[in-house]
Amino acid sequence: MDDPIVQLLLSGRVETAWEADRLYLDEHIHEVVALVNSSLSDEEFRQHPLIAILLSHGSRGWEDSIL
Repeated sequence: MDDPIVQLLLSGRVETAWEADRLYLDEHIHEVVALVNSSLSDEEFRQHPLIAILLSHGSRGWEDSIL
């Protein structure tokens, strides 16, 4: 299977898909930065798998809350 999220889950390194997404993004942050600095169109940028995962997590509301 080529899906890196599924591979992380099956390897036992993480227990949930959310944890797998976070770990995958953390391990590929340099690629995310390269994509931000690339000449991709907005549509191409948003469709890239790394960016799609990043955007699917939304904002950091819990960190920004006063609770």
